[in-house]
Amino acid sequence: MKKYILLIMAICLVSFSNDNQKIKNLETKSKKYIEQGNYPKAISTLEEANQMKSAQKQSARPATSRNVSQASRFVKLAQSYINNRDYGKAFENLEKAERLIGKNQSWEAQYWSAAIDEAYGAIYKKMNITDKASEHLKLALRKYQKLISMPGGSQDAVKILIANLENEINELPLISNNSVVLNFDNQKLRDLPANLPQQVENISISSNRLRTFPQGISNFKQLKVLNLSNNSISEVKFDFGSIRQIRWLDLSNNKIKSLDESIGKASNLEYLDLSNNKLKTIPMSITNLKNLKVLNLKNNKLAFSSIKTILQSLPNTNVLHDEYLQKGEETE
Repeated sequence: MKKYILLIMAICLVSFSNDNQKIKNLETKSKKYIEQGNYPKAISTLEEANQMKSAQKQSARPATSRNVSQASRFVKLAQSYINNRDYGKAFENLEKAERLIGKNQSWEAQYWSAAIDEAYGAIYKKMNITDKASEHLKLALRKYQKLISMPGGSQDAVKILIANLENEINELPLISNNSVVLNFDNQKLRDLPANLPQQVENISISSNRLRTFPQGISNFKQLKVLNLSNNSISEVKFDFGSIRQIRWLDLSNNKIKSLDESIGKASNLEYLDLSNNKLKTIPMSITNLKNLKVLNLKNNKLAFSSIKTILQSLPNTNVLHDEYLQKGEETE
């Protein structure tokens, strides 16, 4: 019993170094119980103190370890979406994982950071965007190789990953056959996925959950077709001068109340669909779009005076508008 008491006292003495007052109080009580010979009470009090210390360490540990664990789940989810060719959801989960890992330099964090790049590479490979696939797979390879020299984790498992990745990179086509079409329809997206190839010419994000016009569109200088129909966009604040090559823009079936004046800078536009929105006014800069072949303004709340100005300014454009406005034209 004396050895048992000495062991408890030793544990108490070590635990006194903790600054937390509640834990100190518990440890003090435990010592008193030992002095009183109340060993069961001493043990239970000491166990309570130890549980509190353990919880304190867990909460004090940077949310980094918890974040990495959560990030790993998002990566695994993304991999499932990739297998189902649901690339929009895959992008979404990979972006969440990236944010959680942040600048964490631990072995586990860097492992999942490499896994994220490997997943991006898999997406682009399936999309036949070879340049982007190679870029991300090589980045993942460098990260895995760096893990070999870092303490922690399973080095043998990483070596297998590296060998497989090297083979995958070597098997990529030497000549890129980049896809120019990205389709993210019906994927519950709230924004444009990140890390898309800038050479893309056609993007469709129809039937998602966008509430604002995605500003990232300005990165695609070669963009010719953009479909944002069937979302919940309420206003369009965007510099269309940044995508002057665009020829086809579908913003139908949204909740748009205002359209940016810069729409007049999209001088190459040939098709513009603004039907089924909540427009009460329309910027007259739209009359600068001399290449416009079709302009659909049906099912809005536009005054006929605006329609008439557009009709007069764009005589070569097929302007689609509500029937009741056509009747109004005959009476004027």
